[in-house]
Amino acid sequence: MARTAARPTTPLAGPDGQASALALPASGPAFERASGAQVWDTQGRCHVDLSSCSGAAPLGAGYRPVVAAAIAELERGGVLPEATSPLREEVARRVVEIFPCAQSVEFFRTGSCATTAAVRLARLHTGARTVLTSGYHGWHDWQLQYRPEMALPERDPDTADFGYDLDVLDRLIRRRGDLAAVIVTPEVNVFPPAFAREVERVTRAHGGLLIVDEVMTGFRYAWGGYHAAAGVHPDLITLSKGLANGFALSAVAGDAEVMAAARRTHLGNTYQRETTPFAAALATLDASAGGAAIAAMRAAGERLMHGLDRLFEQASVAAWARSWPTMFDVVFADPEQGRRFFAALRESGYPMAYGQRFMPSAALTDDDISGFLDTAARVLPDGGPRPRGEGTEAAVRYAADHFAATRETVERWWPAPA
Repeated sequence: MARTAARPTTPLAGPDGQASALALPASGPAFERASGAQVWDTQGRCHVDLSSCSGAAPLGAGYRPVVAAAIAELERGGVLPEATSPLREEVARRVVEIFPCAQSVEFFRTGSCATTAAVRLARLHTGARTVLTSGYHGWHDWQLQYRPEMALPERDPDTADFGYDLDVLDRLIRRRGDLAAVIVTPEVNVFPPAFAREVERVTRAHGGLLIVDEVMTGFRYAWGGYHAAAGVHPDLITLSKGLANGFALSAVAGDAEVMAAARRTHLGNTYQRETTPFAAALATLDASAGGAAIAAMRAAGERLMHGLDRLFEQASVAAWARSWPTMFDVVFADPEQGRRFFAALRESGYPMAYGQRFMPSAALTDDDISGFLDTAARVLPDGGPRPRGEGTEAAVRYAADHFAATRETVERWWPAPA
């Protein structure tokens, strides 16, 4: 879906690639332009992007039909005095067609805005305050309780994290009462669909609404979203990455009665009047229709995962690539070894950090994948005896560091089936 560019051959200077607990990208080369899965730094050196610009561009950067649609809309003005427009209405109609739970849609700019709006709608609809959450939902204060060291003392006291642990979820509901909603980000590489169905069961048993944060999975896990593939029936979902292939657009979609709470609050902002993201979204949805882009991402991800697992086994390195091909994680039994490995990859033209999720774009070529695996084989150090099993202890540490899951729940559910 994109032009093939030459693989980088010049060693690239870069930092050690160490990721924080939130897997924030490491500092390194300053990038100035991109095309497909190729990205160039200010020194003119070509790198290969294995993260789809952190998931934002599943079709690849600069996908021509999307760019052309955005430029054409800019030439028509690009912004209107009011938010309502035919483009906005058409994107809303498409979202309702694609996602089974969607009856009504509200649009925003970022994933953080969408999750915050979803929580407000749930509280307004139910009249309750308690929101229980697992996973990352953005940078706003209400959800930083899952990283207490990052939160403000006056953070939302009615929100609590349950660490992806069903027993903790049940205890918190019973202790706090009057549940407004449970909001969860699917961590598909640890927790299988059966886990999400159990979250729904517990939530319904206590009268709360279920919000599935599909900012990451909505246009990457399966056509129709994770909830459709997993057999889950949320009241609300949030969407963003992949909706407009890199243009800032997000959405809350779901049950019409719950969404009607939007009429009793203020969810507007000035830049909802911008029409350019909606033009980009329509072009993105046209190119992605029926799951064509997801199929290309899955094929690329399977090659990357299987190739890495072969390398780890051949080198006797205790590491695993798991498990959903379009958005997989690499877990090392020795995190320091993982950081060194990813630092070497980064220096060789593959800007990833340990803890950063592989999210191949549909623009990733066979040459890109072969070049990456060749480089990975070259920089991967030999290991020692591999531990038996599927690296459960490594997964426990990884899940705690990156999305605050409890040991008990990881031991129960790992490894999630592919």
